[in-house]
Amino acid sequence: MTSLRGKDRNEFPQKVKKAAFRRCCQQGTKPGIPQCEGCGSVLRSGGIFYEHMEADGLGGEPTLENCEVRCTACKKAKDKVDNKIMAKADRVLMKTYGLKRRKGPPMMGTKASGFRKRMDGTVERR
Repeated sequence: MTSLRGKDRNEFPQKVKKAAFRRCCQQGTKPGIPQCEGCGSVLRSGGIFYEHMEADGLGGEPTLENCEVRCTACKKAKDKVDNKIMAKADRVLMKTYGLKRRKGPPMMGTKASGFRKRMDGTVERR
């Protein structure tokens, strides 16, 4: 289901990312080494994520105050929490405005669609 709040994300500008990276290098227990602002672990190339502290989908702005540098584990944990909150916000909006989820025939290729996939990859009608 698509979010009712829109699809546009407000990514952090490069200037904000640089400032947040400097901050994570200075405020950790090992000065000069980038550390996760969530758990304090040392960050490695490819495992650095710039996260909205207040979720973008819930009105969080792309500012330095709302940016936190995180490791992969902290990002996954935060995403799990944020996704639940945003799903609830969508349900509340739908109920408020009397909207209902689309009900219709299942998508093509699903088990209930009346088609069966053969072992050779072709599809036959049931």
